[in-house]
Order: sequence, then C-alpha cells, then structure tokens
Amino acid sequence: MISVIIRTKNEERWIRPCLQGVLSQKVDLPIEVVLVDNLSADKTVDRARSICPELKLVQIRDFLPGLALNQGIRASSGDYLVCLSAHCPPVDDQWLANLLRNLDDPEVAGVYGRQVPVAFSQDSDKRDLLLTFGLDRRVQVRDTFFHNANSMIPRAVWEKYPFDESVTNIEDRVWGKEVIQAGFKIIYEPNAAVYHYHGIHQNNREDRARSILRIIESRDLGEIGPGNPLAPESLEIAAVVPLRGMAGGIDFSEKLVAATMQALQGSKYINRILVSTDSPDLASMAKSMGAETPFLRPPELSAPGVRVDDVLKHFLTSMEKEGYFPDILVPMEITYPFRPPGLVNGVIEKLLQSGLDTIVAGLPEYRACWKRLENGDYHCLTEMADPRAQREPVHIGVPGLACASYPEFIRQGTRTGGRLGIFEINDPLAGIEIRSPEHLEALETRLNWRISD
Repeated sequence: MISVIIRTKNEERWIRPCLQGVLSQKVDLPIEVVLVDNLSADKTVDRARSICPELKLVQIRDFLPGLALNQGIRASSGDYLVCLSAHCPPVDDQWLANLLRNLDDPEVAGVYGRQVPVAFSQDSDKRDLLLTFGLDRRVQVRDTFFHNANSMIPRAVWEKYPFDESVTNIEDRVWGKEVIQAGFKIIYEPNAAVYHYHGIHQNNREDRARSILRIIESRDLGEIGPGNPLAPESLEIAAVVPLRGMAGGIDFSEKLVAATMQALQGSKYINRILVSTDSPDLASMAKSMGAETPFLRPPELSAPGVRVDDVLKHFLTSMEKEGYFPDILVPMEITYPFRPPGLVNGVIEKLLQSGLDTIVAGLPEYRACWKRLENGDYHCLTEMADPRAQREPVHIGVPGLACASYPEFIRQGTRTGGRLGIFEINDPLAGIEIRSPEHLEALETRLNWRISD
C-alpha cells in the first residue's frame, strides 16, 4: 500500500485538485490518504471528506513540520510513504508510479519529484522552481537536498530515520543529511511532477529565510558553510585624517592629532595613515607621528563651510590618479580624542562581516527623542510614554568619531553612502568633541585630564 500524507491548514482552495490528482493515479498498489490538519478555520476538512470519505484524519494544534509528518505516518498503514503538500496537485496520473519505480533499489532512502510553478506564481517563485527542479534525473550520493512537498520514502527507512520533530523548517534537508551520512542515496525524479504555486522559498519571506539559515548553520547542512573571502588582513585599508589649517595653534592641534594617531596605530588592519591638509606645519607634525602626507591640498578646501566629505573625495581621487587604490577607507577627525580601544578594528570588522556599505560609530540614546515637524509640532521618535521603559535605543551617528566605508561612496562625496550600519559605542566620553583650545582647557581644568603626549 501507498500512504499519501497531506499536511493542511486552510487549504480549501487547493484540496480538491490535490485529492483528485491523488485518487486518479495509475499505479498497481492501493492508495491510502491521511490528512494531517493544523486546525483549519475554513472548510478544508469538510471538503476533503466529501471528495475522499475514507481518508484518515489527524488533527494537530502546535505545528512543527517534522512532527506533523511523523504523526500522519504513525496513523498510516502503507509500505511506501508519500509526503505531499495540499497545495501541490499532481501534474498527471503517472506521478505516483514514477516516484515508486525509484525505490526498487534498497540503497535508495527516498525520492523527490519535480515542482512546476503555476501561471500566477510570482516571478521569483517561478525562477526558483524552474532553476531548482530540472529535467535530468539525479542520483545523490553526497548531496543532501531533499524536498518533501513531493516525495516518497519506504516505511522501513522512516522507522529507522523519522523526521526531526524539533526544527521549524527544512526538516526534509535535515532528514536528507541523516540518510546520506548513513550510506543511502537520494533520487530526484523529474517525471514525478506536481504544481507548487508559492515556490520553495515562499515568496522570499525574510523571516522564513532567517529561520532556515539558522537551522542550516546549526545542523551543518553543507560541506562548505557560508564564508567570507573579505578578510581584513588581505585588504588594503587606509585611514584618512583631514587637518584644517592651524586654528587653535600648534600646541592644540598636536594634542588632538596625537590622540587620533594613537587610536589608528592601535589597529591591526590599517595599512596606511594618510593626512589631508593645506598646512606644511601640520603635514610635518603628522609625519613625525608616523602618518603620511602625500601632498598639500588646495587652500580653498580648508575654507569655512567646506564639507569633510568634499575633502575626502578630493584626497581619494588624487591618490587614485597616482595609482593608489585602497579597498576600504577609514576617515577619522581629530576632534574626538576619547576613542575607546578597539573602535577602529570594530568598525572595519563589522563592515566586512555584515556585507553593508558603510559602518558609522553610533552613540545609543535611551532617553526620549523628538523630531520637529514642518508645522512646528514635535513627533516623539521613541514613541514611549515612559522613556525609562525604552529598551531599544535611538543611535546618534558620529562619522567623525569612526567610520569605515568603500571608496565608491567616498568618490561620490559621502562617507555614509549605501546600506549603513551602526557600530554601537557605550563609552560616555567617546562622543565628546573638542573644537577649540577653550574646550580642551575646560576639560583639563574641570576633569583634571590631559591627552597623553
């Protein structure tokens, strides 16, 4: 006997074509239908019984895919077990026979069939189904891919290797890995086809993708897992420090430059520390501290109101004309002398590990924050009646404190282009900015603090 296990939840629209397709199969063995229903609120069960009065019904409350299948199989009597999604009607009457013929080989643990998109499937689902389920039959001896929306396994194999009842998704891939490691083979049979309207990735839902990825990584469902070829040690990473004139005097500038150089020289990833300035004295000072000043920038780039991003763009394009092409740029302004240890390494590592385009140092703000609207009113960004109850902070981005970005954005005149991420800093002193000798004197006097030489 063949037992067809059909999982349902509100599948009223699909249950008739699915059951009619199952019951019309031309196969030598008798067919048993087991419906595993997850508390459908529509007429799925009633309609199914009207089409197949003799079906067995298993009702479940808390749905886990492997548990649902196992419960349906336990209620079945067949020697061959078919797992079929209710929204996957068979394409023709040879579907079961084409699955069954692959199980004559005792080394085969299971067979899965082709999935064909329907006319109104989304383009992304059509793409995924057509690329995944091709026209060539495959015998898998290492590949653990298995898809039980349309599959058949011998009961004897299931009794030894039931489906995992704890995972929330891809119980079929988990099962596939287990049987392949046990020495079995898996067959893909393209002539056993069903329709599948939402595809294997279910409209590319982000929540489902995250859940599946966690299972893949935790169960090691790939011989080579996700890697990252962008190792910081193998890239050319340059820090760029813009210095404007001699505002505040040489003594003031020297202390702030020294603090910034100390932070950059403590990074294991920075290959070159480059300074952009119009001042020969500042250029000489920077060189004495271990930085490079390849050229003096035009004085107009030090005029009041000139954006730091414009200075960085000029510096990068000038360096590229000389044949220097860094992979990552780390702009740093000298006005933030209280950088915590590890900050530079942190923004670089997060940039490369996240796949984002820019990482900016961010100071978490847990207090209520408001934005002024055009009509003069203020809108609370935190939307919390009691700011003390707020758990997720608003982040104040401070690119001058620390920033890591790719040259393509600096070249466009912005340090914060593309998809941006925040590197959170919880040091309360990190956001203090010193822009004048008076600021520095106030700190030295009131906090009895001095930047180390």
